This record gives sequence, structure tokens and C-alpha cells, in this order.
Amino acid sequence: GVGGAVQYPRNYIREAYDLIKSKQGLYIADEVQTGFGRTGDHFWGFEGHGVIPDIVTMAKGIGNGFPMGAVITTPEIADSLTRAHHFNTFGGNPVACAVGSAVLD
Repeated sequence: GVGGAVQYPRNYIREAYDLIKSKQGLYIADEVQTGFGRTGDHFWGFEGHGVIPDIVTMAKGIGNGFPMGAVITTPEIADSLTRAHHFNTFGGNPVACAVGSAVLD
């Protein structure tokens, strides 16, 4: 963002992840800025920390300038959404889907 990137101390992400998981919490990786290869050798910012998020949020890089975002989650969390009412205004827009697919290609 406007404030730049913050470099966490070594093992910070892993230690936070371990604490969250020890309390049966969900680890959410916000990859809006860091996803899609924007941090170097890894496609996702979390990949270099030995963690596997329960939820990943993404935007910016997924549309390469086209305004869009997405959320990825585990099958268990996704299944829980089938029992609840949820709504999105423009979800599944065919133009956005084509843009996202082209970016991944």
C-alpha cells in the first residue's frame, strides 16, 4: 500500500500461524499486495514461510489492472457456505472471469 511493505522478523509468520492453529483459529493470508509473484521467487507471499492458509484473499494482481478480487478457501470452509445465505453483487462476471483466466495464462 501507500506505506510500503513491512519485512517481519524471521519466523514471525510461522510463529503467528502456530499460535493461531494451537487455538483452533483460521489463518487468513491477505495476498492482495503480495500475490501473483510480486514478492520474488514465490507465487504467493506466504509460500516462503512454511504455512498453509485456511483462506486466501487476492486482488490487484489477479486482474492485472482490471478491478477484481477473489477468495480461496478449504473444501471444509467452502462446504459450510452451502448452509448459509451469502450474496455478492458482481460475482462470476464473465468479463472478470476471462480477465482472471488470461492473467493466469
